[in-house]
Amino acid sequence: MGADPVTLGIIAVSLTAAAGATQAYGQYREGQALNSQAKYQAKVAENNALSAQYAAKDARDRGAIEARQQELRTRQVMASQRAGAASRGVLVDDGSALEQVVDTAGIGELDALLIRSNAEREAIGFENQGAEFRGEAGLRRAGGKDAVTGAVLGSASTLINTGASVSGKWYNYRTQGP
Repeated sequence: MGADPVTLGIIAVSLTAAAGATQAYGQYREGQALNSQAKYQAKVAENNALSAQYAAKDARDRGAIEARQQELRTRQVMASQRAGAASRGVLVDDGSALEQVVDTAGIGELDALLIRSNAEREAIGFENQGAEFRGEAGLRRAGGKDAVTGAVLGSASTLINTGASVSGKWYNYRTQGP
């Protein structure tokens, strides 16, 4: 005894509809998963940007401390030069003794400026890195939204195509019989 052709036709149409709905739901869920992943990656990029901001502040703070330490070392050297000259009976505010102290002050100031400049360059590098991370976060969020939009459109297209296929099968079944 064979299967009822009407039942087989209804089953075929139903299976086509179910397969299309399952595929559409899968596309939608994939888009949601991609969006969740993109949000996570955006948050990681935002955290990296914040870390870069802290690193920039730290670089500037370290530069200021190191420059101040250099200035103190320079003053100590200058004081030592003046004391040495005075102990030898040399006039410390005149002639070569004064030139030596002035040269030391100039070199010490250049060293302090170089330390500050290097720290500022390092800080700017971190700030640029932070800006890149913020840009990446924006791109990730946009990509997640695009994934959802693509999934919704893909799901809708699948449902429309499935509807057309079910319609065609049902029409053929109704007009041509089992």
